[in-house]
Amino acid sequence: MKIIIAGAGVIGSNLAKELSRDHEVYLIESDRPTAAKVEEKLDVKVVEGNGSDPSVLTSVPIHNADLVIAATTSDETNVVVCSLAGAYGAKYKVARVRNASLTRALERYRGKHFDIDEIINPEELAAKTILRSLKTPGAREVADFAEGRILFRVFNIAEKSPLDGMKLSSLQEEEFPWPFLIVAVMRKGEVFFPKGDTVLQAEDRIYVLLPVQSAAEFLTFVDPDVRRYKKAVIYGAGQIGLRLATLLSSEMEDILLLDERAERAEEAAAKLEKVRVIQGSACESDILKESGIETTDAFIAVTEEDHLNLVSAVLAKKMGARTTIITTAAPDFMTVVDCMNIDAVINPRFLAVDQILRFVRGKGISAVSSFAECDAEALELVPEEGSPVTLGPLKKIGFPKDSIVGAVFRNNEVVLAHGELSIQAGEKVIVFCREAAVQKIRVLFTKKHLF
Repeated sequence: MKIIIAGAGVIGSNLAKELSRDHEVYLIESDRPTAAKVEEKLDVKVVEGNGSDPSVLTSVPIHNADLVIAATTSDETNVVVCSLAGAYGAKYKVARVRNASLTRALERYRGKHFDIDEIINPEELAAKTILRSLKTPGAREVADFAEGRILFRVFNIAEKSPLDGMKLSSLQEEEFPWPFLIVAVMRKGEVFFPKGDTVLQAEDRIYVLLPVQSAAEFLTFVDPDVRRYKKAVIYGAGQIGLRLATLLSSEMEDILLLDERAERAEEAAAKLEKVRVIQGSACESDILKESGIETTDAFIAVTEEDHLNLVSAVLAKKMGARTTIITTAAPDFMTVVDCMNIDAVINPRFLAVDQILRFVRGKGISAVSSFAECDAEALELVPEEGSPVTLGPLKKIGFPKDSIVGAVFRNNEVVLAHGELSIQAGEKVIVFCREAAVQKIRVLFTKKHLF
């Protein structure tokens, strides 16, 4: 595929790195130092300039581009890049748009007035991901598949959990009315695909697939002390904070929004009828005390400043918050939260990368969720008629070593995978695998090689 990316920020550079392994990638960047840095590190063709400039856009093979991704820091530039790309003949156009009102307008009028095939809003993705986390208390990472009917969740096994000391084979033998499947385990920083004789331990991090109807019961199984969240404090009245507060206002009884800027606090108070708004910094213990942090179920820091999110979450946990979640734009933060007792970290830009990757992973892959801490991905695939994966039961299909089929969505029902299960063309299949195995897995779901 010929792929053109405008913008070499976190989203653009990560996409370029990922896609350059299998595709011909061109990266347009207006900032000279950034362009030089990317050209030195990545095996892509870098063009210095503004992607909304026709002379720059036509200096790359825009006329026969298979995919154009506009991921600059300017919403307006991204809209222009996609519209121009469409006029020049590019096949598929994806625009990153952060402004919520502009996103809604483009969703309504694209196709008629704007030549954009897909709009990616990282802040909207982050707010919805946090909401999913809060709906499954204790989950460290979340992803949904099959239109939300299949949940992928990551948990730490609590010391009081019945899972502590259990052998996986005994779980398979039980007649659970709420089925689930543990597809991977992280123990002391190492991730492995468990077998029947694997014995689970407290503090293991488990990667679980389960039907949505199993979620409530499974939560109490992994942690008997779990309870539904009723009160949340959100720090930051930016795009993520406002959207999250709106979503949570219909899910929780007590929502408080903090922001130290008077103007933002006033605007938020005017927009959010069911949310209490306080002007103040969550990095100050007096403000947290005033917020009732000691009785707070979830503290969520979503300011634009990573260090404020980190410091406020550590302080909130120390003062009694049950669960802390932060957003960050810094990839390195993903690796340090464990030692700081932070329960979950969300990177909006990484979510956007996952959303875009589904367009370029190849035919048959309809959703992708990456898990950076274990170098693995959960994929939703739809097999073609006659593809290798449909030719026999799973136990006879040569899946790569570092992969496991987790579940199948069949006739509006979730079927957890087992060796005797045969997959049919057109069904949605969830596979968990190392990133290195993705290409081999895709081949199993397609009738012939596409690229």
